Amino acid sequence: MARQLPPLNAVRAFEVASRHLNLTRSAEELGVTQGAVSKQIIALEDHIGVQLFIRGPGGLTLTGEGHNLKEALLPAFTTLGEAFSRYSRRPPRSNVCRITTIASFASQFLVPRLATFRERHPSLELEFTTSDRLVDFGREEYDIGVRYGPGDWDGVVATRLVEGRLAPVCSPTVFKEAGCDTERLFATNRRIQSSAFNEWRRWVEQTGQTLPDRPAILQIDDFLVALRAAVTGAGVALLPDILVKDPIRRGELVAISPERFENEYTFYVSCAPNAVRRPMVQDVIDWLIAEAAEV
Repeated sequence: MARQLPPLNAVRAFEVASRHLNLTRSAEELGVTQGAVSKQIIALEDHIGVQLFIRGPGGLTLTGEGHNLKEALLPAFTTLGEAFSRYSRRPPRSNVCRITTIASFASQFLVPRLATFRERHPSLELEFTTSDRLVDFGREEYDIGVRYGPGDWDGVVATRLVEGRLAPVCSPTVFKEAGCDTERLFATNRRIQSSAFNEWRRWVEQTGQTLPDRPAILQIDDFLVALRAAVTGAGVALLPDILVKDPIRRGELVAISPERFENEYTFYVSCAPNAVRRPMVQDVIDWLIAEAAEV
């Protein structure tokens, strides 16, 4: 006689909750309410007759039995994931490529080139969402990701789009007010810092430039906001070449020095290892690489 399995929805809820140890994040992943996740877990506990979690104000904690069950289920979910990895959750002939990226890349690079993409690939459509978080290609319906970083992310194939060069830029008005003199420019304007590391200190080390201690640094940790601040005259920014080339051509920014800061971080296009088997995905990746090469 076959063994009676617990409700599979309850097992799935446990697997997700055992990873997040948080009902809110578990509910978001499953697309249900926190109450629904809690009920499924209780149903599983009732079915097997043991307590799997300790509920506390800080979230969930696995009991010893819960930890054992999590470890026992891990190979099963891994096997299921591998079994279904070659199947698309969309129709095989879908012509929509879904891209996840950060807002600065979407606004400064993707949007201005949508018309060019349609000309070269009239049968394909692009959809993109902006977010700073790293997505799980195995669980979320994205085909391609474009992120700024070291490019060594686990479980994905990452291809560098451009060299990691940062350019010092400011508005034409600010540059003229400083008499087009770099020393005076830095002495009278704030430096905008937008990276987690001190990019200006690294720029000084590489270029041999001397920067004054005043005025104070303006900390903006988003490239798009930092770029907008530079355009409106809030200071001098050190930003990725690929984001400032178009504003420089339009006369919204000026490069105050030919010196570029060579950085190990840059923009990468990434996807799941099996995604490149789909011609549509490879076509979009090739297009992104070709467009980036022309910047």
